[in-house]
Amino acid sequence: MKVLPVLLAALLAVDPACSLVCFSCKDQKSNFYCLKPTVCSDSDNYCVTMSASAGIGNMVDLGRTLNKGCSPICPGASIDLGVVAMGTHCCQSFLCNISAAGGGPQVSATVLGLGVLLSLLAALLRPSL
Repeated sequence: MKVLPVLLAALLAVDPACSLVCFSCKDQKSNFYCLKPTVCSDSDNYCVTMSASAGIGNMVDLGRTLNKGCSPICPGASIDLGVVAMGTHCCQSFLCNISAAGGGPQVSATVLGLGVLLSLLAALLRPSL
C-alpha cells in the first residue's frame, strides 16, 4: 500500500507537456470574430496575429484584414509602405493573441501632405519645354 502514495506523488511531480492554445481566424474585419480557441500542434511555438490595413491616417479607411493562429516560427517584422501596412505580433503563452495588434499602422496625414507638397514643388521647379 505504500507504493500507491509514492506513485501518486511521482505522477503529480511530472509536468505534462501541454500544447499551446491560441485564438484563430482567417480574413476577418473585426477582432470579435477572432476569438476561437485552437489547440496548436506540438511543433507550433507561437501564437501569431497579423493585421493588414490600407488607408490615410484617420481620414480615409480602405479596409483591414485580421488573421490569427498557431505557427512554428514568428513571421517577419511589421511592414509599412505608406498607405498599406501589415502588422505582425507573436507571443508564446496560453491565448496570448487576444488583441488585434493595434489594427496595423497607417500613414499620418502629415506625411501624406508633405509628400504631396514635395511633388508639387518638384513640378513647379521643373523647367518648361
